[in-house]
Amino acid sequence: MSSSYSKKYSFKSALKSRLIKEFDFNTFENIAEIIRGGFGTVYHPSTETYYLVLQYAKDGDLRTYLRNNFKSIDWKIKFKLAKDITSGLRCIHKENIAHKDLHLKNILVHEGRLFITDLRLSQSSDTNSKSMAGGVIAYTDLKYLRNQVEFKRNQASDIYSLGILFWELSSGIPPFDNLPSFEMYRKVTSNEREKPINGTPKDYIKIYSNAWKNDPKQWPTINYIFDSLENIKLENISNETNDNQDFQFEAHFDNQSQTSSKDFVSIPPSSNWGEVTDIGKGILSATLMNGKKTVALKSIVFANADLFVSELKQYSRASSHENIIGFYGISQKG
Repeated sequence: MSSSYSKKYSFKSALKSRLIKEFDFNTFENIAEIIRGGFGTVYHPSTETYYLVLQYAKDGDLRTYLRNNFKSIDWKIKFKLAKDITSGLRCIHKENIAHKDLHLKNILVHEGRLFITDLRLSQSSDTNSKSMAGGVIAYTDLKYLRNQVEFKRNQASDIYSLGILFWELSSGIPPFDNLPSFEMYRKVTSNEREKPINGTPKDYIKIYSNAWKNDPKQWPTINYIFDSLENIKLENISNETNDNQDFQFEAHFDNQSQTSSKDFVSIPPSSNWGEVTDIGKGILSATLMNGKKTVALKSIVFANADLFVSELKQYSRASSHENIIGFYGISQKG
């Protein structure tokens, strides 16, 4: 029995035992590339490719959304965004999952609601250098940055990332942006943090400052952060938009105008996709049920079928939450 056949049989058996839906790839129609990215790490397609079948988010990732809409986003909207993310992460932690790679490119926007995506399952190990690329360094747990061999990211690591994410929500720009990776690494590991943005509510600053303290033992739990956001009185907060931040915000993106935003999704061109001739950046979108439902298809790799499918089942439970990208099942091409 070939190793390929054995892996395929083991995977299908594991899917069946865990009651995870398998989609026939031939039932997908109107397959197209999603060029915006935002669904996390994607792996090189091969002759026999497995896909996660996921909810489609039409408005892209949160970093791009902030870039395009920041001037019109007031603090009531920012708190709503922060609550969406915190609510989704609280559900993930309740299912005993650690995200391990939380940043604005892994938050998707669909019809005004935020969805966490790219949960770090067994196909994405902590030693994957791509998870450290570019601006993600600023979001990474200090212990992991300092010792990636001995320290494995966990739920507490997500709390640190959430604190950084809250700061980016307040500023509209990535932390320590326009710095080379090595300089960003030096600043973060030297316990430097971005300064609060003028006009940020003090209670909000306190939340994210507690989450990125130097001592991980002092980081709050996700439930504490959720309750703290709920307790902030919106009527005491100025509902002004970000006109007073225009200079800083526009200057940042003027510097970025000649370069593309940092993207953490990459699929090289491949000859194994039949009529799809240019994979480029991103993942695939497709339709089901005679075009009535649009889904996203994300290429995956895994080593242990039983372990991976077990984690998918765990992910499936979490994905029923309104702020986590929906997981519908698995499909195979080839």
